[in-house]
Order: sequence, then C-alpha cells, then structure tokens
Amino acid sequence: MHPPWHLGNDIVDLADPRHSGKAGDERFLQRIFSGEEQRDIHSSENPDRALWIRWAGKEAAFKTISKSLGIPPTFIHSLFHVTVFSSTHTEEGSENVPDFPMTRFGQVRYGDAILPLRIELAGTALHAVTWTPSSTDTVPPFSWGSTQITEKDVMWRETLKPEFSQLEWDCISHQASALARVAARRSMAVALGVVEEDLEIGCGPGNPGRRIPRVLLKGQEISVDLTLSHHGQLLAWAFLVSANS
Repeated sequence: MHPPWHLGNDIVDLADPRHSGKAGDERFLQRIFSGEEQRDIHSSENPDRALWIRWAGKEAAFKTISKSLGIPPTFIHSLFHVTVFSSTHTEEGSENVPDFPMTRFGQVRYGDAILPLRIELAGTALHAVTWTPSSTDTVPPFSWGSTQITEKDVMWRETLKPEFSQLEWDCISHQASALARVAARRSMAVALGVVEEDLEIGCGPGNPGRRIPRVLLKGQEISVDLTLSHHGQLLAWAFLVSANS
C-alpha cells in the first residue's frame, strides 16, 4: 500500500510593495537563506522573484513536514534548503510576459528528508506545493488553485460566520483564513462529488495559523489531505483525495 501523501503549500503576492527589492536586504538573506541559496538569488535574472520562490518553498515544506511529524517543529527557515533545478513555460519566451503561467520544479531538503517542489507563477501569484513521500517519477494527483480577495471587510465575522459550522469557526482567526476555507471547500466538494454543506474543514491543535487542516464529511474525518495559504490579496489551497475516500 502506498504511504499517505502529505501536502504543503504557500502563496506569495508579488504585488505586495514590501516584496520589491528584498533581494538587496543582505541581513534578511543571511538570516533566511544558505550561502548557496543566496548565490542562486544574486545570480538570477530576477533576484526578487528567485528569493520569493525559495521563501515559498520553505513555507510549503514546513507544512508538509509538520503533517508528516504530526506536530509542527520549530520553524527555522535556514534549515529548509531550496534548490530550483528546472523550469517549463507554456510558450517560448513566456517568462517575460507577467500574466503568462510558468511552472518551475525543484526540491526542499530538511534534515534527511527531500521534498519535491512545484511552483506556478501567474500574474502576481507565486504558488508553491511540496509533498511527501518523495519520488523521482510520481507527482501526486493533487488539485490546487488560488483566487484574489476582492476587498477587505471590517464586518467579515458577521458576514462569513453563517458559512461555517461551529467546529470550522473555531479554526478561523481572520478574514483571509475564512475565505480560503470557503474556496477550498467548494473545490473539494466538486472533486468528491458531494454536497458542499456536508463538508467541514476542521483543524488540529496548536496556535492559529499553525494548525493542520482536517476534512470531515457528514461529521466524519475522511482521507483528504488539505493545505491552505493566504498572503496579501491572494488565497490558495491544494488537496489530494485518497482512493479510499
């Protein structure tokens, strides 16, 4: 029997003004990245993008490792080493077109673990997914997506609370967290062929933002591995439905 997959994802909104020029922040680079990663960033044609690709890979890998261990470890970014070893484009020269999707592949090393890495760049969205177990020829058939928050809502609690059960609401701490769950739940309902109202996204123990999502169908936990992310104006999710779900 194939061991269970564990997914992790991370979204970066490259339109966030705080992200521009970060590759020139040497103190930040030295704290977050290894010497090899720093050299790769500096030698890139687009150092800022190279930086955030590696950042997203580390963040996604932390979620994957947390799932495989059953509890999040202390998150030290420098212990997650990202290597980007190939890229593919939907069309020759599309890398220079901001709105053209581009996929890159690589891996993240954490201790003895090596996690495959896939990153998609489309417009201002940089979306990373990692997974275990590692395989040189198998990519899990996960579904993933991202969307944009149209506006901030100061009354979001009153507006969104009716969308959730109490079990789900106890896992939500802010608007982006709620909206990411709504989008992921709708996508999973389609993939599973079930009524969305029968699905719930719960969470494991821990601090807000570090709790591992749990998927329930009619109150029973099912074998769906889900990972959520949000940043800036963007929301993202990835999930994998096991054959026995």
